[in-house]
Order: sequence, then structure tokens, then C-alpha cells
Amino acid sequence: MAEFTDRSGDANSEDAIASIAQQMHYPLPIVRRVYEAELARLKADARLTDYLALFAARRTRAALQSGRQVRAGAP
Repeated sequence: MAEFTDRSGDANSEDAIASIAQQMHYPLPIVRRVYEAELARLKADARLTDYLALFAARRTRAALQSGRQVRAGAP
């Protein structure tokens, strides 16, 4: 069985990452790292994946606002 790759989801993720970086004045690599970590956490237990990008963006903003995961080298 071939794995389905959602290219529009990738584009939406990149748009979300760029938007968060611009709105919150954080460097793109930091926002990308936090977003990808949040998305991976959500995907690990997800049964439905329709809104994962939305939830990952929300959790990324919250993490950046609270200062979590922003330190250099933080996982």
C-alpha cells in the first residue's frame, strides 16, 4: 500500500510557519522547529488528521508566547 502524501498540507504548514514567524517576530528556523515538534506530538496519537495543522499552529503560538522550546538547542 502506497503512503499518501498531502502536498497541500505541506504548503499550508509552510504558510502557517511563515505567518507565525512574522506575527510574533521570531526567526523562521525557531518557529519551524517548534511547529514541527508540536505537529509530531499531535500526529503520534491522532486518529483523524484533518485539523492537525490548525492545532499545531495554535500550540506553536502558545509555546512561543510562554517561552517554551525557544531556548537554543531545546528539543
